[in-house]
Amino acid sequence: MNRLLSTTAAVLLVFSLGTAHAEGRNRVRIDQSGYANGAASAQQGDRNGTVVVQRGGGQYARGVQSGYNNFLRMDQYGTRNRVATAQYGENNFAATGQEGRNLRADTLQTGVGNVSGIAQIGTNNTAVADQDGYNNTSGIIQIGNGQDVTVRQRGDDNISVVVQSGYN
Repeated sequence: MNRLLSTTAAVLLVFSLGTAHAEGRNRVRIDQSGYANGAASAQQGDRNGTVVVQRGGGQYARGVQSGYNNFLRMDQYGTRNRVATAQYGENNFAATGQEGRNLRADTLQTGVGNVSGIAQIGTNNTAVADQDGYNNTSGIIQIGNGQDVTVRQRGDDNISVVVQSGYN
């Protein structure tokens, strides 16, 4: 009897999951090595993609997407780095690459057709990109130690580029 109930419950679970997500074509790939790394990805909608690649130790990555045809990529190498990306809307793209120690990068995009790129090399750098609207583009490059930048863009068709290097 228990076997029949377990089988029935498993079949119902498979059918309910298949029905709820029959149209979804979302993709997630997480590849971690090292030690004490953590990654999470949540996607709602259709044709969203996430790639997380972490090496080293103590890395943390979080990606959240809701909408249609959004893509994010987060690469981290080094120790104790953190990246968080959230995108809501359609056709948004975000890429973050970090190499070093104690690097922090946050990206928030809401709207349609927004593009964000963050690249950091060094120690104790922080970068934030926050865009809301249509067809906004933000690029941040930080090389060195103790760099800090926040970019907030509201509206449509905005472009920002920030390049910082040095040691604080």
